[in-house]
Amino acid sequence: MEEEYKEIKVSSYISSSKDTLNKKDNSNNWLLILTPLLIGICSAFTYFIGAGQFRSQEKITQEEQVVKLNHVLDVIESRYVDSVDRKELIETSISGMLGKLDPHSAYISAKDVERQNEELQGHFGGVGIRFIILRDTLMITNIIPNGPSEIAGLKAGDRILEVDGDKIAGTGLKIEDVHGLLKGGFGTKVGLKILNKSNSNPKDIEVTRGSIPLPSIDASFMINSTIGYIRLKNFSNNTDREFAYAVADLKAEGMTKLVFDLRNNGGGYLHGATSVADEFLAAGKSIVYTEGAHQQKKEYFSSGYGNFESNELVILVNSGTASASEIVSGAVQDNDRGLIMGRRTFGKGLVQQPINLEDGSEMRLTVSRYYTPTGRCIQKPYGSGIDYYNDIMNRYENGELQELDSIIFKNAEKYTTPEGRTVYGGGGIMPDIFIPIDTSGSSLYLSSLAYTAAYRDFCFDYVDKNREKLQYQDVKAFNTQYSVTEQMFNDFVENASKNHGVPKDLFGINASKNRIKNQLKSELATYLWDEEARFFISIPFDNDIQMAIKEL
Repeated sequence: MEEEYKEIKVSSYISSSKDTLNKKDNSNNWLLILTPLLIGICSAFTYFIGAGQFRSQEKITQEEQVVKLNHVLDVIESRYVDSVDRKELIETSISGMLGKLDPHSAYISAKDVERQNEELQGHFGGVGIRFIILRDTLMITNIIPNGPSEIAGLKAGDRILEVDGDKIAGTGLKIEDVHGLLKGGFGTKVGLKILNKSNSNPKDIEVTRGSIPLPSIDASFMINSTIGYIRLKNFSNNTDREFAYAVADLKAEGMTKLVFDLRNNGGGYLHGATSVADEFLAAGKSIVYTEGAHQQKKEYFSSGYGNFESNELVILVNSGTASASEIVSGAVQDNDRGLIMGRRTFGKGLVQQPINLEDGSEMRLTVSRYYTPTGRCIQKPYGSGIDYYNDIMNRYENGELQELDSIIFKNAEKYTTPEGRTVYGGGGIMPDIFIPIDTSGSSLYLSSLAYTAAYRDFCFDYVDKNREKLQYQDVKAFNTQYSVTEQMFNDFVENASKNHGVPKDLFGINASKNRIKNQLKSELATYLWDEEARFFISIPFDNDIQMAIKEL
């Protein structure tokens, strides 16, 4: 503005002096005319010199900090009592620096980037099996349909003894070792030595690695003739298509109402969340907006092309529902579109942007906050003096998971939906209908079992020995026709005591008997079919789902 003012002033002076210039000495007049302009130029030049000096001083300060950091690293490397890895020190420093900003900014080393991004990408290069390590042996539990291993002739129950000529059985094999051995580029080959129960002689099989899908949907089926159920575990690159197909398939089976399970969904891609929310909302509805100090406000609206815009909807949430899944829950709640049922969500309202670094590592930097349609940021407090990740345990200890009255929102900001309902900001999505955690059949004995591999190992062995007897048309037939016998239950209790260090507790065994039997049945179903079978079998014992069905 100052430069513009000077330019206007000089022009005015020249115009008003036009007559005078014709009468007086030219040199004197031009001097009078140019003097203000020269003063302006000198002032501007002085300003830029000063600004340059200021920027130089700032740059000098930054360079001094870099020199200081390098000096500290040099001293540690040359004088520390033990040898150190300078690269590891630098990576630790980056992690610590980002950790000081907020709980979700993070650094991922180059070797971990691919593994960390697999679920978000929705696929990886591999052989297409599910497995466990039991008695120091790699056991195949399931074969991915139409995958490389099925094409090569592998079967559930096979043991993998060698990979590319290297013995792996009896070597202290770990899960991460298996991933390193079996994963690889699409089209590459891996040689396996397989032992099958039907053949005492191991055989060599070559498998060509393929693209193995990592679905974001754990389960999708009809609960009854009108109510469908979809469980989403994360928001990946393929979630929009997966979810749209799942909704279309269930509607074709007669679904008019949906239980959408977002419990323990830790989030994922923002575009996955907006696409799923779009399935539920009419055209032009606000879904979410993001904004940060260096990020302009960006708003997301529904397109009107959703396939479930007017049908009845219940979304199940809990303390593990976070980030992208909170975007969907908040959009549905703030638009009065459906019911949110369960317990208060995690409370993550920070948006991370992945930034690739030169060595292949990645920095996920928080660049903005997201806000629900009514304008609430549901990020829970963090910072000095706050045990951020222990908040869930605090909720349990203060009774919030058991009693609605113990949840205090007195200091929370209040917002109003279009239909006049009050919703809250400042710490997760508060459900429309609170469901306390189900403690029926609970016991210390049941909790002790959950911290071991007792169910997994016992059920794998049981299926391995009785696979021919466990032939059912589908999981529905299995659910209605199969029951865990008393003998099997007693054998499990004995096995848990002998092989997993879970002492027999008569009170706990009797109190939790039905829940243990259901867990055994659902575990068996996963080895006979897949993970979806586990959720189908567990529906009668899932109080949250039963409450949602009742509400619908």
